[in-house]
Amino acid sequence: MQIPSGVFIHNPPHEEIGVLELGVAISGGKSIATRQFNTRAMKIIRPHYLDDSGQVYYIMANPGGGYLGGDAYRMNISVAEGASLLLTDQSATKVYRTPGDFAVQNIDFTVEDDAVFEYLPNQLILYRDADFRQHITANISEKGSLFMADIITPGWSPDGTLFSYKQARLRNEITVGDELALVDNLRINPTQADFGDDKDFFMAGRTHVATAICFDPGVDSELVSEVKTLVKERCAANPDMMGALSECDRPGFMLRALGSRTEELHSLILAAADHVRMKLRGQGPIDLRQY
Repeated sequence: MQIPSGVFIHNPPHEEIGVLELGVAISGGKSIATRQFNTRAMKIIRPHYLDDSGQVYYIMANPGGGYLGGDAYRMNISVAEGASLLLTDQSATKVYRTPGDFAVQNIDFTVEDDAVFEYLPNQLILYRDADFRQHITANISEKGSLFMADIITPGWSPDGTLFSYKQARLRNEITVGDELALVDNLRINPTQADFGDDKDFFMAGRTHVATAICFDPGVDSELVSEVKTLVKERCAANPDMMGALSECDRPGFMLRALGSRTEELHSLILAAADHVRMKLRGQGPIDLRQY
């Protein structure tokens, strides 16, 4: 069996306890699911349409309540030509203690010509002794649009220690057309000695990490400058938060931010996503209703 580059594997293999496959295409002027499959600990709630753009909004749910050591989750999301999908989850992803093993999630995104995919999950909460590894592979058409984000949050521990999880490793590989456009490999190992000694250097005294990645043929230096200004203004208004944005070689950008509250980082990400939606497609602000 050929394993795609970067996919996390384990021997013996993890038990695949949650699978979600969703394909979205355009029909009658709005986006609909043409392929939908979920099993065990991954469910998907009926679709909503939040505005008159025809974009379909789906919410994922994990009835199992959280991830444990040895668990494996897999998602495969595709957005066909001209379709538009906004995807989130019902609540935070909680990773509990993973003694002797890690929890893994492998995700594949495909975005075709003139398609839009916005992936805005809730925060990832890592509790004491948690080891979580995620790999996202996104294949985007040169005419496709992707906005994806994540927030890493330290969970509660009995002694009040904020950084008591073992590891958070999130790897994103984005291909635009036939060209590898971005590889982002974020790895946080709080229990290692160098992190404990220098966590103020690694995290600038903050506890939460947020990432947003955007690729769209309409992204130009002017739009990047506008989002940079947005980030700068929000960080200036909230000294506990800091962020930086980099323009990519292909039309797109990457935003990384640090803070101490999930709500503030989530608001920053939504503000960046809203600006892209408004500027490029004339859509209104995102309203992530959970019902």
